[in-house]
Formats: sequence, C-alpha cells, structure tokens
Amino acid sequence: MALDSQNIKINILTRTSNRPIGFKFTYLSIKEQSYSNIHHIVAYDNKEDLPYLDDLKIELVDVTQMNMADNYPKTDSEGNLFAPYNLYCNSLLDTVEDGWILFLDDDDSLYHSKVIKELVDIINDDYSTDNIFIWQMRYPDGRVLPANNQVDQRIIKKNYIGSPCYIFHSSYVNAARWDSYKASDFRFLKQLLEIIPNHIFIKKIGIQINNFGDLGRRNDIQLNGASLKLPGSFYKNLIWLLIPKYHQRVFGKLLFHKNTYKRLLGRTNSKTNN
Repeated sequence: MALDSQNIKINILTRTSNRPIGFKFTYLSIKEQSYSNIHHIVAYDNKEDLPYLDDLKIELVDVTQMNMADNYPKTDSEGNLFAPYNLYCNSLLDTVEDGWILFLDDDDSLYHSKVIKELVDIINDDYSTDNIFIWQMRYPDGRVLPANNQVDQRIIKKNYIGSPCYIFHSSYVNAARWDSYKASDFRFLKQLLEIIPNHIFIKKIGIQINNFGDLGRRNDIQLNGASLKLPGSFYKNLIWLLIPKYHQRVFGKLLFHKNTYKRLLGRTNSKTNN
C-alpha cells in the first residue's frame, strides 16, 4: 500500500570525528535534498567536534565515553583489524524510533539533490516494511560499487559494497548489530539480508564517496583548491541531465576520468616531442 510520500521518514545516521570539511559536504548534501522528511542523527566521539556541529538541525549522539579498551584482540578470527568506531553505529541505531534507516558517514555525501526523493518513490512504488533496498556508490576515481554485474546478479561481496549502499525499515532496527572489526558494514548487511525477506537491487548511483578510505585515521577531506560548497552539478535539473558524469562511458571512453586525460596528455606530449 503506497503512502503519502512525505509521510515516509528517512533517518540518516552519520559518524563524525575530526572532519569538519568532510562533514560539511555530508550535511549540505542532506540539507539541499528536494525531499524534506529527513531526520539526521550524528554520533561524535570528542568534544573538538562540537564547534562544527553546533547550531545545525541534527540530533547529536555523544559516544565520547564509549569503552574502547585496549584488551580487545587486534584482529578477529578472519584477520579483520580492530575498528571500535564501528560500534558507534549501534548507538545511532538505538536512537531511531520509526521510519527508514540509511548510514552516511562524514566522508560520504548524497550524489545529487534528488537522491532521497527518487529513493522514496522506489520505496513507495510497492510499499512494504519487509523490503531492503541496495544501490550503488561512486569513488573519486569513478569506480562504482557494487558493480553493475553484481546488481544484475543480485549479489553482494565483501569489499565491494559499503554502509551507505542500503536502506531498511526501522521495524528491523534490532535485527542486526555492528561488531568492532573492519568489514563490519558487510557483516551487518548480511545479517539484515538473512532476516528481511525482500531484496530490491537498484542499478543507480546514490552516494558519492569523498575519499578512498582512511582506515580510521580521521584525516579530513582535502579540498585541493576547491571551495567548501556543493558543486553546481549536485543540483539535479534539466541542465544536470546534460552534464556528462566522469564515470560514464561514451564511445568506450570514461568521461572526465583522470586516467583518460593522462593518456591523452601523454600522447599529446609524445607528438610534441617527436
């Protein structure tokens, strides 16, 4: 049964730590969504984060006192490194009261201004709280995960999917928990898929990853001369549809991919030097 679309509440859960620039992009990508029924919940683990979190329309979860004891094994039975900040996600989940749940960390952002509206339309198309939706994310070099063939085959693989690539209903908020080791996002998703009956795969990018993974070191996003605001291409409109995305192939070439232009520049330099 379809609902009034604005009655579909989207809870976006964010972990932040020492990343004012990264969080700014995350926050703006949520704030500038065309869909408004969004509840942004943010976990912070040190008081130094508060200056860039104060006065925003978000719910704060203080995880500064979480026990990160050194007596944990440094790796789990599969060799995954200790990553205690994954437990912040459980604290975030514990605050959710109703609606749908999406994880979006402080080095991620929503891909464009209508991501949530498009997602809500898909949720509402055949509404059921027993659905879980899985879509794609894009890295700065244009790599897209899960790959199209994985989406077509409706499969997930460790290291080939991330925590912002799925959304599920809060009726399953206690169905799975994060552990304190690397790749916990994958194991959490596997738990959900074993319990939630309907798995809907969407071959569409919804998430922009703003770095290549920081291994918990909390390094902030590097602007490299860019301004601290969303690019014009974020706002999805008629012009947006005409802008080629650098992960798209045209005549076999990956548009705006840095390696394409390096090869082109290399050929140009070679001809110039001959």
